[in-house]
Amino acid sequence: MGFEELKAEKLAEAISVAEEFASKLKRKGVVGIVFLGGIARGYFDKFSDIDIIIFKEKKAELGMRREDEIEFKGFKIDYEITNYEDKLKSEWDIVERWAFSKAKVFYDPQGKIKALIDMKVRLKEEERRWMIIEGMTQSEWYCNYCSESWIYRNDVLSAHRSINLALEYLMKALFGLNNQLLPSEKWLMYLVQRLKWLPRGFNEKLKEILLIREFSIKELQRRRNALNYLWKQMLPRAEKEVGMRFDEFKRLV
Repeated sequence: MGFEELKAEKLAEAISVAEEFASKLKRKGVVGIVFLGGIARGYFDKFSDIDIIIFKEKKAELGMRREDEIEFKGFKIDYEITNYEDKLKSEWDIVERWAFSKAKVFYDPQGKIKALIDMKVRLKEEERRWMIIEGMTQSEWYCNYCSESWIYRNDVLSAHRSINLALEYLMKALFGLNNQLLPSEKWLMYLVQRLKWLPRGFNEKLKEILLIREFSIKELQRRRNALNYLWKQMLPRAEKEVGMRFDEFKRLV
């Protein structure tokens, strides 16, 4: 059974349990309640837990621990209580923004939580451009220059690791080119394969890049060629999206 079949294995039951637990928290001082993780994205299997964020007024006391993992109706619930006012003022990093971009708002009597999420998770154009610029320049540098420098230093292991780092940056550029927030590392590989625009033969070349039969210079060159194949397809699109040539990219990083 593949992931697509597994993803809804216990989804309906998990949502029901989450709603039952969260309903007990609808009280004075609670601004809103949000579901994250699997039940928000539409999957739930035996490895999943229920992620719940409770937004409260800063002065309110709910009589609960600020965060905890508990068992409830046969499910593990991972909850966190946070101050709405603090979240409103704070900067959200890109991983937090990605998590909340997939959130399911369960309780929001004044509409404050939806407005907060809409404001915080939006990918700004300057951020998107930087994802492309940094992703393209760093992937090319790690793939070609950095890996070659490690070969010169007689360290093939570090050279192969440079290809892994190059791939991370290449994927970052791809999310930027698709106008998508960068997901957490746990989901990066899964979601990059499902982006709307990808270079030709992406999934096949991705496997070539990830495959290491032995830690040799020959294998390094094979992996490097596969990554460069994808990079070269991405370059014209990246230059068009950013509005400058790649040589100008490099001066900014």
